[in-house]
Amino acid sequence: MKRLAIIGALVVSALAVAVYRAKLGAEETQGRIDELKAQVAEEEKSIAGLRADEAVLTRPERIGVIAQQQLGLQPASPGQYTASEALKQKLGEEKITLPSPADTVQAQTPAQTPGAKSQQQ
Repeated sequence: MKRLAIIGALVVSALAVAVYRAKLGAEETQGRIDELKAQVAEEEKSIAGLRADEAVLTRPERIGVIAQQQLGLQPASPGQYTASEALKQKLGEEKITLPSPADTVQAQTPAQTPGAKSQQQ
């Protein structure tokens, strides 16, 4: 009977230690979860700011001015628009051949590359 009491006390103490360690592990895990939730909230704020920046930078009014000033582009004229049926007819009449990538690489010379102009000047 004495042995059974000693074994029982050892089992109970082992279980108590296991429960304590599980509790500590759960607290550490909860702390890590809280840290990750805070990090997610920060990233969501950052993403919202970037989306706002993108909305400002991609406004058509802003892009139109830059396209005119820096690229010399003009707004499209009504004559440049074509109905889809007419476009199909035009494409059917014309034989369009696109150059292969190998032809493009071979045709390119150092003078055609943007860096070559600055080096030559």
